[in-house]
Amino acid sequence: MMLRKNFVFITLLLLPLIGFAKIDVLFHPQDPTLEAISSWIEESHTVDIAMYNMDVTDKSPIIQMFMQPSTQERIKSGNLNVRLLFEGYGTPEANSKKMQALEDLGINVRFLGYAVKVHHKFAVLDSNSNNPRLITGSANWSLSSASGYNENILFVSNEAELSGRFQVEFNRLWQNAQEFGATNTNQSLFQPLFLDDPEIQVYFNSPRSLPGENEGQNNLTEELIEVINRSQYELLIATTRARIIPALEALVAAADRGVKVSILLNQDDYRDLYKRSKYLLGHPNIETRVKFFNLVVNDYLAYQMHNKFLISDRNLILTGSFNWSKSSENNHIENLIKIEGSQASEVLPKYLQEFSNLWNLGRTDYDALLFKLQQAKWSQCAIPAMSLTPDQIWELLKWANDCKK
Repeated sequence: MMLRKNFVFITLLLLPLIGFAKIDVLFHPQDPTLEAISSWIEESHTVDIAMYNMDVTDKSPIIQMFMQPSTQERIKSGNLNVRLLFEGYGTPEANSKKMQALEDLGINVRFLGYAVKVHHKFAVLDSNSNNPRLITGSANWSLSSASGYNENILFVSNEAELSGRFQVEFNRLWQNAQEFGATNTNQSLFQPLFLDDPEIQVYFNSPRSLPGENEGQNNLTEELIEVINRSQYELLIATTRARIIPALEALVAAADRGVKVSILLNQDDYRDLYKRSKYLLGHPNIETRVKFFNLVVNDYLAYQMHNKFLISDRNLILTGSFNWSKSSENNHIENLIKIEGSQASEVLPKYLQEFSNLWNLGRTDYDALLFKLQQAKWSQCAIPAMSLTPDQIWELLKWANDCKK
């Protein structure tokens, strides 16, 4: 009886945290994501960030917000506490310079310092409150990502499970990380309570990489395959890379049972697409397109299709930081979020529209570009971004003699 009473008490305690949830999504490059992130941080009291990389120049709206005298006063008074677990993809010297600049702004910075990379891009805000909030997605908080990449970022208000699970992940990493710069004595880590919502699931592969954790848990590839196997009639996929063979085998199996598969990749995955041709090319129910923007195939970074989302049967969204690659599974610390049913209804139309926009990107310009190349009237290697089939790309490259490097 006591156990039942305690459960009822906890449930009542959590009711304010599980009602009135709002999940929204913004997309690079069209939406003001960095400004929205700045606004949310400015309104908060506690902010815990795990970030693969971010700009620390005063051109970033986020850094501009931290530099404001009012924000600095809040940090100094303890009204705003910010902790940041930073990975960085620069040289050790460049990463240290960034971390020092963040410390100079009053942000408590740590780094993991293991062989695995922290590839997260999330922030948990005010998790110990009646309105916990979460920012997470595929995008680093960088100016190049905001202006040139295709990304998706979720903004989640008052959804206790999502915020709570990401807070637990932050705590796990923070406790295993090394301090950079001055040690901040305010190190308490809030352990959230939340109820399980069957329409929202969050997966992390960090326990497989950290000391003392359970190495047999949280295989993100398995969760991806489970979603593919559940699909009944349609899979819409926008992912930077698709290199995990078991996942590709699951796509073929889905196509064999009649599921229509549309998959959009970034230009870098075109380079060795032939290695996966038996999965992605030639099946009547699988159509593969590539966001292509430079006739020098190896110049694939400037305008990346950097999304990592899947829409199943127009009812389920799978998104997060996880690329479909072995290195992402085994050498990175990543996340996957599965949202379905009524919880997905707020953002599903936006994801569907974004996929449609990307799927048809620049395709009406293809014939004119091909004609100019054939007539030697196109002198640049960079081209307008287009979502093309591999055959269309091959035809362009056949005429791009000056760009073959």
